[in-house]
Amino acid sequence: MERWSDPAHFRVGVNLPAVDDAPISTSKLMTTLNEVMARGLNLMRLGLIAAPVLVQCFFMHSVGIVSWLFRLLVVYLIMGFVCFVSVPEQLYNGMGLGMFRWAFEIFYPEIARANGSLQAPAERSVPRVAGCRIDKLAGQRAKLRWHGSTRFLCLTPDGWAVTGDEKHACAFELQNVYWRDKQVPDTYRLRVMDDSSDFSQCWLSFKPVNHLRFGGWLAAYEDESKASPYKVVFDSSCPPDACKLLCAWTDMLPPAQRSCTGYYVAEQICGNHLYVGHGSDRESAILDFVFV
Repeated sequence: MERWSDPAHFRVGVNLPAVDDAPISTSKLMTTLNEVMARGLNLMRLGLIAAPVLVQCFFMHSVGIVSWLFRLLVVYLIMGFVCFVSVPEQLYNGMGLGMFRWAFEIFYPEIARANGSLQAPAERSVPRVAGCRIDKLAGQRAKLRWHGSTRFLCLTPDGWAVTGDEKHACAFELQNVYWRDKQVPDTYRLRVMDDSSDFSQCWLSFKPVNHLRFGGWLAAYEDESKASPYKVVFDSSCPPDACKLLCAWTDMLPPAQRSCTGYYVAEQICGNHLYVGHGSDRESAILDFVFV
């Protein structure tokens, strides 16, 4: 793990064997490991539930059914009490006891707040931009404004993205992004929908980065296949109703374009000109959606 100057920016690396050295692909190995662990957990739960029943079955013939059920209930109560006192966190998460969340909140409030339930996940509030949920932006037409300013995203006569006043701002339509017939959450492509612009119906994307790491600026492209998906991100640095745009491709890109994925829309200086391109989290632009 390598820490950068940004206190919220970490780079995490995973050491995996080379493809030639591994007879089984890494993705298949991870999928198999996930299935084994999930099934092992289910078997453990089944064992904890079935073990007292099997033990009590040896004494079932010597007592009546009512006495047998009473003893079985006592065994379960003793097991539950011991686990509740000794390993409450494992009991809450491992057995998926979300329905008894109220009991854990009384005795162990820190566990109930810090851990979710397998049966009843904790409620989460969906962030909003300009009063609209970030997962419901498809079909909306909006202009992009730098938060706290009067600067909007505009296009030059050559199609490059720059900042300017609202009179020259371009309106974009947000469209959902799909990968393998599944919608990618909070991720959209931006299409220019402005009859006054020469680039109406074009798509917002970036200029590929060359071998000198030169490029990456935003521009309008007619080819739909070049449209760059952008994930609407809301974090603690964003004021209410504001957000960031993260370049988030869903498949593998050529090496020249990979440099822009995972970076945020930000302003960049090239010579004496200020363009809109991609930057790290600490350089990212805080944006407002102005719906039109």
